[in-house]
Amino acid sequence: MARYRCECGKDIIIRNTTLKVVKGKVVSPEAYCETCKSYGKHIKEHEGFGGIISKKGGKVGGKI
Repeated sequence: MARYRCECGKDIIIRNTTLKVVKGKVVSPEAYCETCKSYGKHIKEHEGFGGIISKKGGKVGGKI
């Protein structure tokens, strides 16, 4: 599921999304807010994993 937040502060949760180009910006039509007449901005929920630890000789971390 994707979470979007519009300009009025309302959270929009969408299960399936599509992408569309509107006025030079990529938006999701499902994230349109009727209250403030704008598209919601995507909220990133996962910040990712840590960086890769490299060892001598170009090996990537792990026991060998």
